[in-house]
Amino acid sequence: MKRYIALTVAVCMMLSMVGCSKAKDLFPENTKVEGQEQTGPVDESRMKVGFLFPSGSDSTDTMARVEGIRRMQYETGLSDNQIIMKTGVKKADVETTIDNMVAQGCHIIFSCGKSWESSVIDAAGKYPNVQFCQEGGKKAKKSGLSNMHDYYVRLYEGYYVSGIAAGMKINEMLNHGKISRYNCKIGFVANKKEPESTSCANAFYLGVGEACSQASMLVRYTDSTGVYDDDGEAARQLAKAGVGFMSQYTTTTAVAAVCAENDIPIVGNEQNIIDVAPNEALTSAVVNWDAYYSYAIDCLIEGEEIDADWSGGYKEGAVTLTQLNDAHLAQGTVERLKTVEEALRKKSEKVFDTEKFTVEGESLSELVEEDENYKKYKKYVYDGAFHESEKRSAPAMDFMMDGVEESTYDYLLEESEEE
Repeated sequence: MKRYIALTVAVCMMLSMVGCSKAKDLFPENTKVEGQEQTGPVDESRMKVGFLFPSGSDSTDTMARVEGIRRMQYETGLSDNQIIMKTGVKKADVETTIDNMVAQGCHIIFSCGKSWESSVIDAAGKYPNVQFCQEGGKKAKKSGLSNMHDYYVRLYEGYYVSGIAAGMKINEMLNHGKISRYNCKIGFVANKKEPESTSCANAFYLGVGEACSQASMLVRYTDSTGVYDDDGEAARQLAKAGVGFMSQYTTTTAVAAVCAENDIPIVGNEQNIIDVAPNEALTSAVVNWDAYYSYAIDCLIEGEEIDADWSGGYKEGAVTLTQLNDAHLAQGTVERLKTVEEALRKKSEKVFDTEKFTVEGESLSELVEEDENYKKYKKYVYDGAFHESEKRSAPAMDFMMDGVEESTYDYLLEESEEE
């Protein structure tokens, strides 16, 4: 069944300082659909698994998930001929693609396009004996279908940890006179404003603040996804605005390349960027997608129910950092990151501690009680923290905390001219 072999451990250790774990511990708010049971165990030797990807096979986000599939295979023992992958799927073709996968004998299908959930729910109703797992979905519980499941990751935890490394680096730069406390700005390139990017940007900023409270952050959106030139242009605009550090929620290496050209330290996303910016890259926040893939497939093999809404972070082995660039980290960074990562695994660290940030000049704990615009977040705020991706797997944080500004090109030009 599960093959916990040395190769699995080695692969995981390459992606993290501490390693990876099996995604069996799920957050307590997960619930099952009452009165409905899934089908019995599936014979592992004849199981077939389908994956639908919106991007092409050479896209970074697709490659990250394919890497997760390969690690899942080591753990579950599934062979290549038991895996069916379809890349570059258009929304209009989702239904037909699923029909074809079911016709080929798929017992479980993973949809990696966030905008496809309605089509996938329709398919789940059409094929009750096939399990459907929707990345970033929000409607599985409400669908009433026992074969429909949502999943996502707490990637913001990785950004928080890497933000601490960034803050320590910024302190080092301040101490050596490379930047001044009057111009201590971070640039953050994101594809668009959505909870997935906003939670990561805020978490990164909070991580920086754990080590360097003087920094502010400028977020620049590209309004595109996976377009190298757009990512690079946004990074160049931030560089012209005088930022001293950068991070990103994009899938190309363009931001890293711009940082290498301008000698700006960077924390990346989705992939190891040290080869692109060997003197600037500190690390990257990444997802171990195999944590969920293995969990869901093992449930099917064992005849166990797959949770309707699953979220994974450090505790579940779903989030980690890539290789740390030891030559360019501030002194003491590795030791500090190990401590924080362990606290996240134990769930003793509150990333969005409401005592550590304000929104529009006020405490979020007070805003959710008093301000109509923030009352929708009330169910996420308790025990002194905003509990992102715990009430549901899909992120909900679509606001920026104080100290983080969203910047247009014109705004950046004005900032540059003032300096």
